[in-house]
Amino acid sequence: HTHQREDRVETEANPNAPGPDSAGLFEDFIDIFVTPAKVFARRAKSGGGMAFLVVCIALAAVLYSGKNVMDPIMEAQMAKGMAAAQKANQNLTTEQLQAGMAFQRKLAPVFMVIGAPLAVLGVTLLVWIVGKVFGAAITFGTGLMIASYAYVPRILAGIVTDVQGLLMNDTSQLTNPSQLSMGPARFFDPNTTGAVTLAMLTRLDLVTIWVTVLLAVGLYAAGKLTKEKAITAGVVIWLLGCVFPLWGAIRQG
Repeated sequence: HTHQREDRVETEANPNAPGPDSAGLFEDFIDIFVTPAKVFARRAKSGGGMAFLVVCIALAAVLYSGKNVMDPIMEAQMAKGMAAAQKANQNLTTEQLQAGMAFQRKLAPVFMVIGAPLAVLGVTLLVWIVGKVFGAAITFGTGLMIASYAYVPRILAGIVTDVQGLLMNDTSQLTNPSQLSMGPARFFDPNTTGAVTLAMLTRLDLVTIWVTVLLAVGLYAAGKLTKEKAITAGVVIWLLGCVFPLWGAIRQG
């Protein structure tokens, strides 16, 4: 009874404080689609190691299963990158360019495995830094937890991408990830649309917005930010997330 009273007092003092909850990891991955604030609140002090592991394995599996869909896109992107490299350095020979593409093809399976962990860790760093700037009660472990659960929609997006590939008669026409986007970028021809414009349109993808909203909810529920600060922090994280795509687009342009 004493412990129950203490839990009740803590919850009344702070509405975001995690109450007694015996939900497991499986429930977390269901609840993140329905009641994300509760997931972040109850895991605020437990760290995100297990969620990170499960999300990364699931994302790697989805990426590998969709390899046939992504292969033509990767080939087209590599060719585009090599063309830009040759334009910047006229001394590059055809043999050197072909060797570079062959090396990238060998690295592709490696990136399928390490890409997801690197992405989640990068988002973790953003959440931790931006959260600290806005005064969130957050550790790196809490940031990892927020980023890991916020990335769950990416698993769903990967499955949708795989299904799209199965329904396509000819995937060889795919040359840019924007063609599989669940946002405005999908409706623009990647061959005639500027790289910078396409990069920004891709950032308006439904799943990217969804992940950003979950990051803001995590900073509110686990980081104890006010709603206003959490929303602002989410916008800042989204803007910072534009840096690498824009940099890559400018280099290609």
